[in-house]
Amino acid sequence: MCAKQQQTLLPTRAAHGRLHRNRDAVAWPFSTLCRVSGPTLFQMTFTAALWVAVFGKCGPPPAIPNALPASDVNRTDFESHTTLKYECLPGYGRGMSRMTVYCKPSGEWEISVSCAKKHCRNPGYLDNGYVNRETITFGSQIEFSCQEGFILVGSSTSSCEVRGKGVAWSNPFPECVIVKCGPPPDISNGKHSGTEDFYPYNHGVSYTCDPSFRLVGSPFIGCTVVNKTVPVWSSSPPTCEKIICSQPNILHGVIVSGYKATYTHRDSVRLACLNGTVLRGRHVIECQGDGNWSSLPTCEFDCDLPPAIANGYYTSVVYFKTTLVTYECEKGYRLVGTAIISCSFSKWKGTAPQCKALCQKPEVGNGTLSDEKDQYVESENVTIQCDSGFAMLGSQSITCSESGTWYPEVPRCEQVKPLSAASNLHLFQKASEDLKPVLTGNKTMQCVPNSHDVKMALEIYKLTLEVELLQLQIQKEKHTEAH
Repeated sequence: MCAKQQQTLLPTRAAHGRLHRNRDAVAWPFSTLCRVSGPTLFQMTFTAALWVAVFGKCGPPPAIPNALPASDVNRTDFESHTTLKYECLPGYGRGMSRMTVYCKPSGEWEISVSCAKKHCRNPGYLDNGYVNRETITFGSQIEFSCQEGFILVGSSTSSCEVRGKGVAWSNPFPECVIVKCGPPPDISNGKHSGTEDFYPYNHGVSYTCDPSFRLVGSPFIGCTVVNKTVPVWSSSPPTCEKIICSQPNILHGVIVSGYKATYTHRDSVRLACLNGTVLRGRHVIECQGDGNWSSLPTCEFDCDLPPAIANGYYTSVVYFKTTLVTYECEKGYRLVGTAIISCSFSKWKGTAPQCKALCQKPEVGNGTLSDEKDQYVESENVTIQCDSGFAMLGSQSITCSESGTWYPEVPRCEQVKPLSAASNLHLFQKASEDLKPVLTGNKTMQCVPNSHDVKMALEIYKLTLEVELLQLQIQKEKHTEAH
């Protein structure tokens, strides 16, 4: 059961309830309504309705980011249904909001205020430079810089700040002005193409030399920069040096007039050829502006060049009006033919010789050579005959090759022993079974002492036949190629 309450509009604290005060309104939440009697419950309900109607007020104007009340408000409470106007702080704009707050009957402010940062005008692009920015709203800052070869004129930064009722950039936008170099350096015995007092970045001049001088170095220099903004000329200017031509040198030719120790631009000389040679070109040549002579003539033999020979060379000498050419062979070769030919009346007299490879005398023990010499020339053949009682192992005929070696290899003469008559007959019959007919000539059998020697002799004979057959094939191929 609830304790007996006093008959008053503002109840005091009860044992089973709490008293809340909100400005001039009070509320008494009960633990359970079942403990309140009927007349008391009616009185409390009526009182609560009255409190809401009488005491529904709002407190001071609410604090809103970037906004303030439009008028100076010193009051601390406002009646319900009161509307207050707000204004944005400098640098901020209202956007789409009503810019008001409204006191609701519940004693709460209904806010319709929103202020956002205003935008400065778009800075756009900077000619020959760069604009570094993140935003262009109130309070932001942009930075300016120039490309290489240009200098920034003006402030390198600008801030978006309050200007009157709006916002604007704090500093005028700068300019990027091209860098300029001073006059280019002068040179001795020459000049440059420039006529201006200053030369913009990436512009240049070219140099030329006075007559009888030539340019050394690059003819062009340009205006450039170091550290992106400091103007300098790209390099040192060239120099002009005196043009000097070397002594003209012509094989089999001489200077007949105009000889000097040093030749400069436009100097000239007259040339002539020695006996036996004819001048092809101009007799008079001139030292040109590039330090070279005008087209040099040549002194040529009255005849064409002498014929060249393989593995040899020639030297020439002129006697009066006749040119003599002497041929010599390289080491390991021998001259075959006439060593000297001559040029007379535009014709070579004589046939050029040949240089043929040399082969040393083949050493064959127990045998003889068909032509005994210390050296043999290329393509020369030698026939070898073994002494009596010796059999040939290899080819009987060998040739000196172009490499200076014998082909086939030099054979050997091996000693053999005679056989008995019965053994010879048996071997002859056995050999006859294995022999094949030859293309030309006659072959004879020689009696040898035993079967081992007979076998060796037959192998040698068979090898000889194969060699002869190979030689015939080679000759046939050469004959076919010749036709």
